[in-house]
Amino acid sequence: MSALAREERLAALALASLLGDRFFAHDLADVDWALLAGLAEQNAVLVRLADRLAAEGVHPPRRFAARVERERERARVALEVLAQIHAAGVRHGIEWLLPKACDRYPDLGDDLDLLTLTDSDAVDRSLLEGIAVTPHRPTLANRLAGSTVYGVVGADLVLDIRHGRVGHAGQHAAYAARVFRNRRVAALGGLECARPAPDDQLVLQGVEKVVARRAFHLTDVLFTIATIRRGGDDLDWDYVIATARALGVRGGLSCYLQLVHDIHARLLGGELLARDTRRALGPRLSRRARFDRAGFHCAALWVTGRVHARQLAGALVSRDWATARRLGLWPLAALGARLSRHTATFHAWPQAAEAGTP
Repeated sequence: MSALAREERLAALALASLLGDRFFAHDLADVDWALLAGLAEQNAVLVRLADRLAAEGVHPPRRFAARVERERERARVALEVLAQIHAAGVRHGIEWLLPKACDRYPDLGDDLDLLTLTDSDAVDRSLLEGIAVTPHRPTLANRLAGSTVYGVVGADLVLDIRHGRVGHAGQHAAYAARVFRNRRVAALGGLECARPAPDDQLVLQGVEKVVARRAFHLTDVLFTIATIRRGGDDLDWDYVIATARALGVRGGLSCYLQLVHDIHARLLGGELLARDTRRALGPRLSRRARFDRAGFHCAALWVTGRVHARQLAGALVSRDWATARRLGLWPLAALGARLSRHTATFHAWPQAAEAGTP
């Protein structure tokens, strides 16, 4: 069995177990626990998978358990930080919500995302009151997205605060305000936090998951499948599709959801989306998502180009010059981010080679 097939098999095992499907001892007979731990950690499902295994009486090796405990500690610190942010938000009257954390806790992923209603980073000082943080150097991509990134001092935790905007170029300010109007309250480790409504979370997946990203993760697929299964007839597909069309991200939404539909059929068996829903979503833009331990990869450059061009054309036709400017500058920001990654890799390579020299 190839490495890719083995990784996809582990992804199927993790996805099925996290969705509540039963599995048997022989499913774990030849599991590569190191590979499973790395895959689950990079895809932000490690802690939930460990809890599910424990519930079935499965006790992984110590090295697997050690990685789980490290992630539990990160979640504990994140919850303490969120409790301080919650208290500061109440004191200063600042509205904020968690776009993703409520869906994946006690897993975190690379960072902890917050969305504020205010479109300025001036609120950060009040919101982070009493928390020792170090701001990361802002990039053009950060500025366009309305994002400020902070490292929490003494903790393996990064905060990414977005200010009144969503979208890769921060082009959806009005929609961010609507997300706040429709928000719901959810319990996160005993703490009450605001989160987007399920219908808006599906729209946000069209905004984010296959546009300006290299891959989407197993945690994203898990959430999408669980939302669609749980929502049933209560999901307002007319709202989801109409909103995505108005935002110019219908192509991104269709691409992502139809890829998830295929992943569901390939890894779990059976259909996820009704045929009428798939037809209403429109063209899929990418034929298949390839999985490795970093996540699911599709034709990201093609999809991003199509969706970005459509949004830029729409902004120009409607004479929305502020949005057109953001979208026009974004390719430069993306190129700068890619060059920075390559430069960092180039500088790190001689150090790694030197460290490996006897």
